[in-house]
Amino acid sequence: MTKPQNESKNTELRENQVIVTAKRALGINKFYIAIAIIIGFGVLFFLNPTYVNLSIYSNSSNHSINASMDMKTPIGGNNALGVPLLAVPFSVLPMMMLTTPMVILFVYDKDNGVLEYLLSLGMTQRRIYTRYLKAALLIAGAYLLIFGTLNLLYSFVQFGTTYLSTMLVILGIGALIAVSTVAFIITMMMIFSSLQKSRSGGNQPLAISLGLVGVLPGYFIPFILSYNTAIVVEIVQGAIIAVVALSLILMSPRLINREKFLP
Repeated sequence: MTKPQNESKNTELRENQVIVTAKRALGINKFYIAIAIIIGFGVLFFLNPTYVNLSIYSNSSNHSINASMDMKTPIGGNNALGVPLLAVPFSVLPMMMLTTPMVILFVYDKDNGVLEYLLSLGMTQRRIYTRYLKAALLIAGAYLLIFGTLNLLYSFVQFGTTYLSTMLVILGIGALIAVSTVAFIITMMMIFSSLQKSRSGGNQPLAISLGLVGVLPGYFIPFILSYNTAIVVEIVQGAIIAVVALSLILMSPRLINREKFLP
């Protein structure tokens, strides 16, 4: 009975440490939280895919949204540009903003010897790494849950169940790319010490800029591809980022050495 109880206590302690790490990161600078919330509500009210479709693909530019609904304006289609998918990269952006404090916290802890202290207590590099990774994914998941629910409620209140399936597809693609990008940023930052350094003129470590590279195509794809094709391309984009991030996570015990956690 003693061993299971000890394991349970250790598991609870690790879980609490993840929550503590997430709280510490969010407490570093409220600016990132404010920007993420502003972008989130911007996507909700201005880039909501149902609103974009009704605005662009209505039969007449003079028709109101209600009139377009009565005429059953189609979502996307083979000949329609994938403009509604512009909501995807703008949904990922807030989660990258919320990941920035986590990256800054890791650099702060490294420079101030916190990671060295944890290593001296017998913690492995992987245990330390997973603490920050899980905390970043916890924050991203919380954002997805809150704003994903708000988007679905907004779509339901405004248009009923007509466009919920479209909303679910776009939210799903956004979640895939966002979670994969967050995992990629955190892992790459810990593998390469050069990515922990701030870029010139800013305090965001270079790892954040690297994450933007993977999201950048999402800002152009909706304007050059049809809706159906853009969906496929963005799913492939998210899958590639996910595979790369997962591969790095699996190789992290070999790639993240002790020296990278020392001041």
